[in-house]
Amino acid sequence: MTQDGTRRTPPILGLVAAARLGVGAAMLLAPDRFFKPESGTETLLMQTIGIRDLVLGSGGCVAWLRGGGEFRRWAAFGLVSDSADLLLGLRSTALVGNKSALIAILAPVPFIGAGLHGFARGLRRERQP
Repeated sequence: MTQDGTRRTPPILGLVAAARLGVGAAMLLAPDRFFKPESGTETLLMQTIGIRDLVLGSGGCVAWLRGGGEFRRWAAFGLVSDSADLLLGLRSTALVGNKSALIAILAPVPFIGAGLHGFARGLRRERQP
């Protein structure tokens, strides 16, 4: 954590990476903790989302520990992924119904909010002498 890029990166982005890692592991190992699956397809879908979050979270955590600018790329990939999830949720009502669409829309919001907040703080820190 001694390299410049990491010192300017707010800790909240590191927390987002760690949370993503934890949520991904939980979704992979215990998908029924998040919802009551009605089919094996739903369980498989939840586990594939878990794998994605596990990869993004572990990559982010490793980059955070190593320091440098690589961490910001991992954080940006996570933010793009979460934003795409939100956009897909917004147009999924006809496919999955109101309740499921609302879950799909709201689930990534905390990660998006924390990511945007972290990047905004990082930009402010870079502008400071």
